[in-house]
Amino acid sequence: MALIEQLLVAEKQADEIVANAKKNRLTKLKQAREKAEEEVKDFREKEEAKFQKDCAVKAKADPNESLKATTLQEIEKVINDYATNKGRCVEFVVGKVLDVATSLTSTQKQALQTNTV
Repeated sequence: MALIEQLLVAEKQADEIVANAKKNRLTKLKQAREKAEEEVKDFREKEEAKFQKDCAVKAKADPNESLKATTLQEIEKVINDYATNKGRCVEFVVGKVLDVATSLTSTQKQALQTNTV
């Protein structure tokens, strides 16, 4: 009988240990969840503040100003391209205008001979 009572006492102690372990586990999970929620809340607040700050800066910025700067840069590029390529372009056009074939093709000769022109 004494051994059975010892086994029952040991089983009861084991059940208490398991119950305490489950209770401690749940407590730690709850604490971890609360800590994570707090960290997320802090992170969200920091990011929201950063977002609001960026929005305020962009709201104050004049979009036309950056467009003006970009437009001026593009105009400067066009002017530089014109200055760089003007001579070659003129030479090309003049060369093509002056490079006229002085002979007639066989089709043109035939058309002249038959007076279809």
